[in-house]
Amino acid sequence: MAVRTLLKLGKSSLVVVLPKDWLREVGLRSGDKVLVKQEEDGSLKIIPANMSLSDETLRARVVVNLDKCGDEKLVQRLLVANYLIGNDTVTIISKKSVIPPHTLKSVREVISKLRGFEIIEQRPDLIVLQCMTDATKFSMENLVGRLLALILSMVDYVKKAFDEGKMEYLKEIPFLEDELDRIYWFGVRQLLMVQRNRALAKFVGIESALHIVGNRTILKVLELAGDYLEEIAKDLLRAQWEQLEKCEAFRKAISNLVDQIEDIIGDTLRAFNGLDIFLANEILERVAQLEKQIHENAEKILLGLSDVKTGGIIMKVFTRLVDMAKSLGVVCEVVINRSMEEPGRMARGCIYREV
Repeated sequence: MAVRTLLKLGKSSLVVVLPKDWLREVGLRSGDKVLVKQEEDGSLKIIPANMSLSDETLRARVVVNLDKCGDEKLVQRLLVANYLIGNDTVTIISKKSVIPPHTLKSVREVISKLRGFEIIEQRPDLIVLQCMTDATKFSMENLVGRLLALILSMVDYVKKAFDEGKMEYLKEIPFLEDELDRIYWFGVRQLLMVQRNRALAKFVGIESALHIVGNRTILKVLELAGDYLEEIAKDLLRAQWEQLEKCEAFRKAISNLVDQIEDIIGDTLRAFNGLDIFLANEILERVAQLEKQIHENAEKILLGLSDVKTGGIIMKVFTRLVDMAKSLGVVCEVVINRSMEEPGRMARGCIYREV
């Protein structure tokens, strides 16, 4: 907390010099406007006017000309790019002809993965899309928690499939992975908007510009964890279930590994929310041990199998479990790195800055 001296301006007004670092962070310059709000305790809150989401840079209107784009994949990628950088309204037009049905289908496919992006107007030669969700309504902590909760549900479906011998549970995993993707893209949009307008950072719980890169990494590795679980489900659905059920060692190994992974997921969320370096370090050690255990289980089980196809699928399942566990470890690495910004905050005296 910095102390400032009030300076006299004119006959009756007093002014205060605002911290240079804060002005740089929120992008304020001489002549810019700020809002001054009186709090209930009598203190004053200074809010940059550019923090308002009515700012034109956050309400940009972009037009995609189909006549010039040609490739539908390019149109899809342009829609994703505009969503991510925070453009709220995108218009797709064709000045030469009507928009083809296959293009409409590809547009609907891509916006189904973009949370809050909806078609608000449609004519034969025009589509208007708008993002209906305020990116600042969800904190990064909430988004990471939701991603981990989805991963936990996906892992639980794998376990139930083996415990109850029902493949149908595996068919739920792709739907959860779609929701995970939507949250991932929404989180990336949020981070890019904060990078462009630092005044939004406090709304989404980002305390430092340094956290943008770390949060992007966390979002990506959790999205990959969901991909690995979806691949596990697809591989198991392609397998001969009777062969897998006969392999009791595989079923027991999966059940045990999933139990450990579920514990790791819950502890990872606690470590992230609390910046707990001790728990994060413990999780990293558990992930290393889990990786070793998975490899050992795979070797033992494969030696006792005669069916090559089943053995290949089992090997892929174990490999993806290793990849997923490593993804959770990356979150813990970010926790440890982030805690070093304020060493004494959660380190319980094991590291501190010497004055």
